[in-house]
Amino acid sequence: MRLSALVLVASVAACGTDDVGDVPDDIADDGKGDGPLDPAWDSIGLGEVTTGHAIVIAYGGYSARISDSAAWASELVDARLGAVDVGHIFAVKGPADASYSGREIANTKLRAHLQMIDDGVSSIYVVAHSSGSFVAHELLAQIHATGDEALLARISYANLDGGGSGLTLAIAETLANLSFVYARDPIAGLSQNAGTAKSLGAAYAPHGAAFEVTVPTTGCASGAGWCLHDVVITHRPHNPSSYDLARDYTDFVDRPVTTEYLEPFL
Repeated sequence: MRLSALVLVASVAACGTDDVGDVPDDIADDGKGDGPLDPAWDSIGLGEVTTGHAIVIAYGGYSARISDSAAWASELVDARLGAVDVGHIFAVKGPADASYSGREIANTKLRAHLQMIDDGVSSIYVVAHSSGSFVAHELLAQIHATGDEALLARISYANLDGGGSGLTLAIAETLANLSFVYARDPIAGLSQNAGTAKSLGAAYAPHGAAFEVTVPTTGCASGAGWCLHDVVITHRPHNPSSYDLARDYTDFVDRPVTTEYLEPFL
């Protein structure tokens, strides 16, 4: 896919802490930042595909670099969303800490640019992995605060093995679709936050529901919830014991990107 992009960078406010689960001690941001990037992307990037009017916004989880989120978002469009008129991609790096306590992601800038490119009628797909759910909820809360229920009514939101902080019933009941997605490997077990996804599905019914992605032979070790945490991104994560966002968001060779949860939206 060929992308041209307008880079958006800023620092604004966001939501709080919650229920994504403890991050393994051996998994953390390496402190090196994003490093050399395609100039089309920065901490928030907008990629414009050659055709299409719908929009996808992909929020990466804790420690995901913008280059990681961009690769994942582009793969979603290549594999499925490009066929349903998606022509604009926002990719957002993960929060600096798992609880998003720093409130540093530029959702205000993203929302302003969304208003510039939105045609007022097309669908908007928001996907957020892990701690990225907190950042997505900030965006939804900002839109709700403006009273723009017509915009919210075109948003389909998939919370991918994430948390619930910042999401409210008032927001949920205005959305077009709402899914709390978790993964199951019949042999290896359930993703790390499957219990949270099921609880959120029950709490937000009938406006939202839990969605199970069932993938056999993921390569995850039995009981490796953090490996299964990335099965909502790719059918075959790279690390059998834990998550590896840098590779799971970017390397889809013989590792299909996960799109099943999108089907109810389409």
